[in-house]
Amino acid sequence: MTPVLEIGLPEISEDRIEELTEACEREVTEYLLERLTEKSIEDLSVICTLQLSEQLDVELDVMVSQKYATIDDLNQLIEDAIAHGVNWLEMRLLEMKNS
Repeated sequence: MTPVLEIGLPEISEDRIEELTEACEREVTEYLLERLTEKSIEDLSVICTLQLSEQLDVELDVMVSQKYATIDDLNQLIEDAIAHGVNWLEMRLLEMKNS
């Protein structure tokens, strides 16, 4: 489950939300590719959804399947990748708020 963070949101447009979503997906994908042997990856899917209402809801889904195992705990790596993506997104939002 993604933690709830209260940082106060900057003014943010739909276009900017889309840019952040795509950038977060790239960041998480890169995080995973740095830790897995690319040839071992059978399927890799990273989907980030940002929904703005009174707050910004973040949903980050990561799915990885491998042709052969290269690490002991793939589920832990996926959890770490999600946490990395949420932290990355929080930092981008704080940068936007402070600029």
